[in-house]
Amino acid sequence: MKQKTDHMKYEVKRILLLLLVFIPLILSAQDSVKVNNITMNGYVKDMQSLIFKDLKSAWTNSNLIHSRLNFKWFISPSFTASLEFRNRLLYGNILSRFPGYNNMFEYDNGITRLSTNWFQGKNYIFNTSVDRLWLQYSSNKLQIIAGRQRINWGQNYVWNPNDIFNTYSYFDFDYEEKPGSDAVRMQYYPTSTSVVEFAAKINKQKKTTLAALYRFNQWKYDIQFIAAMVDQSDFMIGTGWSGQLGKGGFTGEASYFRPMSHFIDSTGIFLASAGYNYTFRNSLYLQIEALYNGNKNSANIFSIDQLTSSNLSARNLFLPDFSLFCSASYPITPLVNCSLAGISNSKSKLYIIIPTLNISLSNNLELSFIGQILRYTEKSIFRQDLNFIYVRLKQSF
Repeated sequence: MKQKTDHMKYEVKRILLLLLVFIPLILSAQDSVKVNNITMNGYVKDMQSLIFKDLKSAWTNSNLIHSRLNFKWFISPSFTASLEFRNRLLYGNILSRFPGYNNMFEYDNGITRLSTNWFQGKNYIFNTSVDRLWLQYSSNKLQIIAGRQRINWGQNYVWNPNDIFNTYSYFDFDYEEKPGSDAVRMQYYPTSTSVVEFAAKINKQKKTTLAALYRFNQWKYDIQFIAAMVDQSDFMIGTGWSGQLGKGGFTGEASYFRPMSHFIDSTGIFLASAGYNYTFRNSLYLQIEALYNGNKNSANIFSIDQLTSSNLSARNLFLPDFSLFCSASYPITPLVNCSLAGISNSKSKLYIIIPTLNISLSNNLELSFIGQILRYTEKSIFRQDLNFIYVRLKQSF
C-alpha cells in the first residue's frame, strides 16, 4: 500500500513538473495573453554558469532553466489581484560542491513558505517559488495592498540602507523582480508630489517589522523620512533622496539602527550610500556609488551568500567600512550593449570586475554574457580569487 501511495505522489509531482516547465515554453511564442480582465506575461531563460579559481583548477558548473509567470486580475475599478511565481530547474555539480545549496535554493523568508523543491538529487533540483501574491484596493488618494509583495523604499542602484523589508543582492542579477515580503501596506497621497506610507511585515521567524514613510518633493528633489521597528529587534530611522545634480541623477539614503533590548547602553549601526549617474550625448552611461557600512559584525570575507538575496538585511548590505562601485555602459549598436562595472573594498583587500555583453536577437529574445571576477590584493586561506562566468538566453512573452 505504501509503495502505491509513493508511486501516486511521484506521478502527481511529475505531472506538475511538466505543467510548470512546458506551459511557459508554449506561451513564449506569444507576446502577451489577455483573457477578459486577466493578463499574463513572463519569460523563459536558460543560463549556463561556471565557477573556477583559475584555468587549471577544478571547475564548478551548473545549468539553470528558469521560467516565470505573472498573472494580474483586474477584479473591479477598485480591486486588483496578482500572482507571480518562478520555476527553476538546476543541474550540475554546484549542488555537490556547495553543501546546503539546495536549502538556500528553497529558502523563503515569509511567514508562509511558498517555495518548494519538488525534486532533488545529488546534482539536480527543481523548485517553484511564489514571490508575489497580493490583493490591492485603490480609491482616490488611498491604496492598500495585502499579501506577498515588494516594498521598495530604496533610492540607489546597488546598496539600499532604506530597503528594510526585502533587501536584495546586486550580484543576484538573474532575479530581476527581487524578493517580496508577507506584508500589509497602506499608501495615502495628500498631494500629487507627496505620499504617506505605513507597512507591516511578518517574517519566517514570526518577527514583525513596522514602519512609516513620508515622501515629498522639495527643491526638485524627492525626499523621504522613515521610522521603523525592524524584526522586533531594532529601532530604525532613515532618510533618502533622489533628484538632479547638474545634468546627472543624484541619489542617496542613510539608516541608523539601534537595538531595542539595550537601547541606552549599546551603540547603534549607521549605513549610508550615495550615487551619481550621467548620460552623454553619444549614449555613454556612467554611474558611481559609494557605501559606508558601520556594522562591525559584518563578515569581512566575500562569500557565496553575497551572491544571493536570501540572507541579506539592511543592517548588513556588504563588507564593512567603505565600498565603491563604478560602471560604464555603451550601446555599440541599437542591438548590442556592453558594460563594465567594478566594486572595491579596501578593508577587505577585495575588488570585483563585472563585464557584461547583451545582444538583442529579436524583439523578445536576448543573449547575455556576464562575468564576476573576484580578486584579493592580499591572499589567505579565506581570501581566494574566484571567477564566475554566465551565459544566458532569455525569451520574454
